[in-house]
Amino acid sequence: MRVLTRTLPDWPRRVRLELHPGPGETLDAICGGEVQVLQRRLGYRFTLDPLLLAHFAVYEAAALRGRLMDLGTGCGIIPLVLARRLGRKDITALELQPRLFSLAERNVYLNRCEREVTLVQGDLRRVQDQFPGGSFAHVLCNPPYRTRTSGRSSLSIEKAIARHELACELPDVSRAANHLLVSRGSLCMVYPASRFGDLVAVLRAHRLEPRTVRWVHPRGDRPAKLVLLHAVKGGRADLTVLPPLVVHADDEHAFTDEVRAMIV
Repeated sequence: MRVLTRTLPDWPRRVRLELHPGPGETLDAICGGEVQVLQRRLGYRFTLDPLLLAHFAVYEAAALRGRLMDLGTGCGIIPLVLARRLGRKDITALELQPRLFSLAERNVYLNRCEREVTLVQGDLRRVQDQFPGGSFAHVLCNPPYRTRTSGRSSLSIEKAIARHELACELPDVSRAANHLLVSRGSLCMVYPASRFGDLVAVLRAHRLEPRTVRWVHPRGDRPAKLVLLHAVKGGRADLTVLPPLVVHADDEHAFTDEVRAMIV
């Protein structure tokens, strides 16, 4: 197999990256093949949630004009969808775990998004050390959903940090967003519906006022599992609840037309 590499001297450093899947990796295509994603077969793998968040954010947050930060980017799925499918630019993506950061870097080059996406390895709990206050118009985050003690922690530390509040908790995300955002800047998140009360309370404690929510239901006849939320820094209390987003049609394995349009 021919090794595909790309060297771009206009980046801060010259890089030479392997853009084929290596041992234990997969190459997955979404968005009609517009986005290709290298992932580890047994490590953390993205779900539908960040795809829903990316589309929700573009719809709700004034089409995401201005600088944008993705906190905890993982393999880079949200910036890739924003850049390749939704045409957004000036995206910064922060990732804590070195192995996931390396994977995100390869994915940015694989999708030729190096001019739209800037990757930074760092800890969202210390964003004040890396970014001046008020540096971004928008922040997106698909944070860990589970508390340290809820459910069974993943055997993979990579998965565990991504899914459980081991390296950051909800107040850490809120503090980071408050620091990064300009006044009236927007935060968009996806979070478990069961923790909606906690989410609103923590955001308000950090001057992030919920403005729009959309409940995500696995099927039309089942309770919501997720909530998509748009909050505004220093905004007024005026919450709008959008029509629900239903993921699956009557056939549990078939996506609704709205969801299918996001991923196919």
